[in-house]
Amino acid sequence: MHKFKKISFLIFLGSIIFILTGCNSQSNNPKKSINVTTSLNFYGEVAKDVLGNHGTVNSIINNPNVDPHDFEPKSSDAKNVSKTNIMVYNGLGYDSWAESLTSNNSNIKNINVGALMGKRDGDNPHIWYNTDTMKALAYDLAKQFSKLQPENKKAFEQNAQEYVNKLKPIDNTIKDIKKSKTNKPVAVSEPVFDYSLEKFGYKIADKNFESAIEKDNDPAPKDIRQLQNDIKDHKLAFFVVNKQVNSKIVTNLAELAKQNNVPIVKVTETKPDNDKTYLEWMNNQYRQVLNIQKNHSLK
Repeated sequence: MHKFKKISFLIFLGSIIFILTGCNSQSNNPKKSINVTTSLNFYGEVAKDVLGNHGTVNSIINNPNVDPHDFEPKSSDAKNVSKTNIMVYNGLGYDSWAESLTSNNSNIKNINVGALMGKRDGDNPHIWYNTDTMKALAYDLAKQFSKLQPENKKAFEQNAQEYVNKLKPIDNTIKDIKKSKTNKPVAVSEPVFDYSLEKFGYKIADKNFESAIEKDNDPAPKDIRQLQNDIKDHKLAFFVVNKQVNSKIVTNLAELAKQNNVPIVKVTETKPDNDKTYLEWMNNQYRQVLNIQKNHSLK
């Protein structure tokens, strides 16, 4: 699932800005109901929980098969965004199209999740794999909603806290992983899962390899050989593979890992349809790691 392709985006952006300008007078009208738009559905999930019945939330990308990097918004997306109060997007170059949708409308409050977490362009954009990101977003949404509806401030704050409390099972799983982790590093096909690995306390063995795959480049032969040797010599705790990416190099390495009994953790960059919530999505992936560690300790 790769990566920044903006060939036709600039042309399309002109029409979007025109639409936003035409609808700008409508966005100046006060709204009793809060209207939120998010670029990604898992951010929309947080917004819905915090907002409750005090408004509506629309997520532009709901399909797990859509690549957020390459997504080009429709004119209908622009129209919907023109009516919104708050726009939530990932930032860090991941969904630049979302930020552009609001560039001509000063009445829309933008929440750049990457900036909220103190990250800068060039940093790993997959910040939702740090559960602290979702908590920070929940609290910030409560703050922003309270500005629009001061009379419901306590409700928003309570909703945010309840959402954060719902993530406690993930935090508990992370603690269990940290307790039983091995001292071996892990290899990854690309840096999708890195923030979670950092939470677990694991070091990443193939930084150059993952960076090349992330940028749609072929890894250097020496980096491939090093990863192959690490697999054959059983120097890795496990190999993390983004199963949404079709890469012959990664497929061959995953097969080599199977042949050498190196466990594979399969992750996804976007929330699968079969996972109803962010909590289920994360927990299903984290449980893979925990089960690998438990099986290792029994040997």
